[in-house]
Amino acid sequence: MKSTIKDRKATEVTLEITIDSNTVNNKLDEIYNKTVEELDIPGFRKGKVPKSFVKARFGDDVFYEDAQKELVEEYLPKALEENEINPVSEPETEIDEFERGEDFTFEASVEVMPEIELEDYKGIEVEDPGTEEVTEEEIEEELQSLREENGQLVPKEGGVVEAGDHVTVSVPDGNTQEVEVSDDEDNPTSDLIGKSVGDEVQVAAETPEDEIELEVSDIKELDLPEIDDEFAKDLGYEDLEKLRTEIKSDLFEQKEEERTDEIGDKILEKIIEKNDFSPPQKMLEQIVNDKVEETKQQIGSDSFTDLLEQEGKTEDDWVEDVEKSTEEQLKQRLVLNKIAELEEIELSDEEFEEELEEQADKQGVNPIKLKNQLRAQDQLESYRDSLKHEKVFEFLIDSANLISEEDNDE
Repeated sequence: MKSTIKDRKATEVTLEITIDSNTVNNKLDEIYNKTVEELDIPGFRKGKVPKSFVKARFGDDVFYEDAQKELVEEYLPKALEENEINPVSEPETEIDEFERGEDFTFEASVEVMPEIELEDYKGIEVEDPGTEEVTEEEIEEELQSLREENGQLVPKEGGVVEAGDHVTVSVPDGNTQEVEVSDDEDNPTSDLIGKSVGDEVQVAAETPEDEIELEVSDIKELDLPEIDDEFAKDLGYEDLEKLRTEIKSDLFEQKEEERTDEIGDKILEKIIEKNDFSPPQKMLEQIVNDKVEETKQQIGSDSFTDLLEQEGKTEDDWVEDVEKSTEEQLKQRLVLNKIAELEEIELSDEEFEEELEEQADKQGVNPIKLKNQLRAQDQLESYRDSLKHEKVFEFLIDSANLISEEDNDE
């Protein structure tokens, strides 16, 4: 096999690949042998049809299409590796002639990531929004959330259903189901508000024939604990003050992360503005198509139509928005990867395992289980990339020229 780069563009490379005639002949013979094994022609034993008879009856070119396909599948990957080309979309091949006893030459065009030359990515001047102070109101909201998370469901004696209650209902087929009641009128459970045990209620549906009659068989309400030292101790803290201190620290850390995310996004946006380029078009189209189809499958076609109506968009408008955001994400990924390469920023195996353990701890799962989940979902490498990108963001922020709001006011 001989391969040469015939043409190279920003996001596309065209290869010319030549396979010698001996290889072509051997492939044709191989396909012939596989075919005659299955050939059943009256007058001949199965698998024993002479080659001369097959050629006379069908012609040698009956095997050409299969031979071309198998030769391309076998030798194109070798040519890509030989020329150090990493394709990001399916190749397009062009074949002029194919004959027994002749060299087989074909062209293959593949999309590649563009080689970007970054300039002025250090010392970017951006506004630093600062980190907001944690307010008492925010601490109280978090305490209230913890209170609700640790509440206990208890029977509601002699009362009526209110929003937030857990109600067991009997359906016509005799089964029961427990639901949490919402005061959202679009939620069917809102029809249960004001009902008592033994009451029957017609639950609305899009069409009258789909309406169902439910009977309230049990009502439970959430018994919330008092926010005091005992509550804090149940959560593993010395007293309420220590719990409040921990909440304040966590909230401040969240705000600091939001600040660095905002600064990082601003820096990246300015770098892309200064170093404009386009990602591979076919790759972009494929990612967008996959996202659109995945969304439709996840929420269903009817819900997708409702989504468009809520946003006041046509499907074409929505797809265009997805394409814009996807293109921006691709550009960001390319820039971050390039900076990591230029600055030799790597994520060691030790760092990766530490981050994985920390994430597993936050989710309350075993690190090995989390790693296996990511691997099963084919997300392990993308997660590793995201961690490396975080290190790149840290580098960019450290090297940036951050201007505070006070500096801007002067």
